Amino acid sequence: MNTNQSLQTIPRLWCKPSADDLPGALLFTRQVPELDATLSFRSLDPDLDLDRIYEWVNQAYAQKFWQLKGSRSMIETLYRGLLSSPQIHSFIGLVDQTPVCQIELYAVSADELAGYIPALPGDCGLHLLMCPPREMQKGWSFYALRVFQEFYFSFSQAQRLFAEPDRENYAANQLAMNTGFRFLKTIELSYKTANLYCLHRQDFRPV
Repeated sequence: MNTNQSLQTIPRLWCKPSADDLPGALLFTRQVPELDATLSFRSLDPDLDLDRIYEWVNQAYAQKFWQLKGSRSMIETLYRGLLSSPQIHSFIGLVDQTPVCQIELYAVSADELAGYIPALPGDCGLHLLMCPPREMQKGWSFYALRVFQEFYFSFSQAQRLFAEPDRENYAANQLAMNTGFRFLKTIELSYKTANLYCLHRQDFRPV
């Protein structure tokens, strides 16, 4: 998190669903003919999703870049804290009824990324965690990110969306470029060397 500004002075993440929203309620849905399926997003629900997220983050493909190896109780504490934070939120992406990804969306002004760019009101960054490779099907990661972009830019406050995958994560960097993000520069975050990408509203094209 950005230590240069008190979190109390940073506005609430403008697209964070209300705590009163029903658990499991779909927030955005799009039919994707290329997948012959519906792709939807809802909030992460600890009671529904923690076992799955715990399994995902403790597999080799995720450990290398997410660095979240730990006990289930640690993962539960982390994600319950994330959901209670006003500056970050976690979404689950589903193909039809099957959870296939988790996306964390955060306010840039509340993150150390704000030290590398002039953060504007409404700027957000994201982290994407896909399901294990053995469960993946062709096109899932591409359309999951594209449909999430459409969800994000459906809010009038959304002007820029940032991604900062690990420089060594070839698949994540390729996915960013394939889904419209433009490379800005390489940056040194506290926990990784990252390639910084940005997608502007005027450059976004719906699915």
